[in-house]
Amino acid sequence: MKNVIGGTLFVIAGLIVGSVSTAAQDLDRFSWKGPIGEAGVLRVENPFGDVRLRHGGDTGEVEVAAVMQQLRQDGIHLETQAFESDGALVVTVVWASKPGVEAPERPEDDRSRADLAVLVPRGSKIVVDAPNGLVETRGVHGDADLQTSTGDIRIHKHFGAVSASSETGSIQAVLLTGETDKAQVFQSVTGSIEIWVNANAKHQAVVTTSGSITTDFTMEISHRDNEEPDKIGKAVLGDGGPELRLISRRGSLALRRVAIARKTTE
Repeated sequence: MKNVIGGTLFVIAGLIVGSVSTAAQDLDRFSWKGPIGEAGVLRVENPFGDVRLRHGGDTGEVEVAAVMQQLRQDGIHLETQAFESDGALVVTVVWASKPGVEAPERPEDDRSRADLAVLVPRGSKIVVDAPNGLVETRGVHGDADLQTSTGDIRIHKHFGAVSASSETGSIQAVLLTGETDKAQVFQSVTGSIEIWVNANAKHQAVVTTSGSITTDFTMEISHRDNEEPDKIGKAVLGDGGPELRLISRRGSLALRRVAIARKTTE
């Protein structure tokens, strides 16, 4: 089973790198498995590519797979590390060099990249920072703080509170009934935010932006002339419930309803 899981992680991590025309010798793979620690906090930092999170079971262990595309010929390379810091387990990708050689700042035209796939144990507190990459979470059980600057964020079947932020990238999330009863906050500067919930969802929804607002639910919208954001929309979904906030300066916001398939009889 371990080999199957590890192989699957490398497939997930290599989705982007594998789509680039790359010689086999330019690819490095890194794998690591270990306990998350008593604090139950996982920090993932990847300034060189994507981060994909998946549910890792109830063992309290984190499993990491990285695929790194090494394009420099001078010994400067990407390196994935896992270590404990201030009680948290930190997984990070850094710019490294040969022993005794100081690594220079990364040139703007450098195309080297690293993509990470991480199995996260149930109940973890997760913090992800991938400034220029995709952040994706599927089936994860734990509160999460997801950040990127230009990358996109994708969330599906996340069991826990989510705070997701992207400056110019888009955010898409599917929040189905029964997955969580905790607050959800999604923020951008100019990036779009699109959230899907069940028709029977129970939330106190607040949306604010100077961009467009699209919704499948009844919503009261107030205008604030000469302010930015210049619109605030409020809606009570169902009987109300945990807060659902969509916040942007100028990005388009959408709060959509997931259609429930009806059973048919012949």
